[in-house]
Amino acid sequence: MAFDLLGMFRRKPAPTSTEGVGGAVIYGGFIQDGEKNPKLSGTERYRTYADLLANTSIVAASVRYFLNLVAKADWKAEPADESAQAKEVAEWMEDQIHGMSTSWHRVVRRAALYRYYGFSIQEWTAKRSEDGTIGILDVEPRPQHTITQWSVDESGTVMGVIQTSPQDGRDLPLHRGKLVYVVDDSISDSPEGLGLFRHVVDAVRRLQEYEKLEGIGFEGDLRGIPVGRAPITTLQGMVRSGQISQGQMDNQLDGLRTFLNSHKKTANLAMLLDSRVYESTGDTRNPSGQKQWDIDVVKSGQTSAPELAAAIMRINREVARVLGTENILLGESGAGSLAMARDKSDQFALVIDSTLKELSQAFQSDLVLPFVKLNGWDPKLAPKLKPEKIQHRAVEEVTAALRDLATAGAVMAPDDPAINELRDMLGLSKVDLEQMAIDAALTREAELAALQAKAQIKPGAQPPPGKSKTNPGEVQPKEPEQ
Repeated sequence: MAFDLLGMFRRKPAPTSTEGVGGAVIYGGFIQDGEKNPKLSGTERYRTYADLLANTSIVAASVRYFLNLVAKADWKAEPADESAQAKEVAEWMEDQIHGMSTSWHRVVRRAALYRYYGFSIQEWTAKRSEDGTIGILDVEPRPQHTITQWSVDESGTVMGVIQTSPQDGRDLPLHRGKLVYVVDDSISDSPEGLGLFRHVVDAVRRLQEYEKLEGIGFEGDLRGIPVGRAPITTLQGMVRSGQISQGQMDNQLDGLRTFLNSHKKTANLAMLLDSRVYESTGDTRNPSGQKQWDIDVVKSGQTSAPELAAAIMRINREVARVLGTENILLGESGAGSLAMARDKSDQFALVIDSTLKELSQAFQSDLVLPFVKLNGWDPKLAPKLKPEKIQHRAVEEVTAALRDLATAGAVMAPDDPAINELRDMLGLSKVDLEQMAIDAALTREAELAALQAKAQIKPGAQPPPGKSKTNPGEVQPKEPEQ
């Protein structure tokens, strides 16, 4: 059968049709990732990731630092428009996300793990509220290592997953319509995505090896290993001649062997040895300076401890750089500057804002819209879940900017929202801005009345000639005579 390549492209495709397919290879719901390392293949990779997260300090510090900042953001439901119904739906949705069995900050924190594992899945459950609406009961996580099969269509869109229960091994179908699914598909179009943990596995393995070598070096006091000496040849000859048994010989050597196997320095580790020296076999039988039983330490002229420490620090920085948290290592070597620290912090803040934006889109499509439809409301009334923007700004920077604005003429009003924003940064309680505006107006009226009284002008009366109507204390120049 001839292959007409040119003929295939003579037909113009319909604009609404899809011509290609995704690049993920999936057979029977199982993703074929082509990974050569068995510890990084299939669901075993997530156990490997969990191990490096639990046992590698730089990974644990980076992940917790990131998740704590992500979970710190406050979320609000913005109305779709200015109509009363849209505002009611937004208030309802905001009450729902802050009234679940699981706190909303924990839901956000768990969802943000997609950056490290490649994807995250959570299942929502509805409830019947007292006002008759269908609300959100809870949003619960479904761990990555329990997701064993994926159902996708020809375009690669996920239709559902199979979760294998860790309790009884049952296969539980999870439909896409009840899932909050977030994936990092920037590098791989696999439904499992490709997270940052995959990029640091090899570096963490080298780091663990280097730290193990460093520990061995410290246990050996960084000077070498102990060496024991014993008259083994003499003892073996005595065994062959029948003077002692093999068991007696082993008993004499057991103390030395135990000491050598437990050479780590401790306060109660000591050894008592025979001080007899070797003697020559001639007529004079002159003694030598070498004892028959002895313990010494093999020493080297120079150790590699500084180079090993430098390699450990280099890999720590490499891992932190991949995870985006290099800023937490600034200053460890005494180098760096305030400008560099601010630059790294600003870059990290951009990563957090980008993550929050992706989470916002996922919550909008997988949580807000389904519940708007469940209640029979118009999807156009669906509010937008938006997190606050995370910014690394010092209080001094904010106050200096407000001062510069005031100097330029943009004086802050008593009810300016920036007042409460600044008090929140300082850890102070917020004030009633509306009451502050009223108090400021009353103060201005009292000051004006005092000025009028000082000028002996009754409120509402006409000022005398030469006085200004707007400012009683100001004398106006006389008009020139004609």
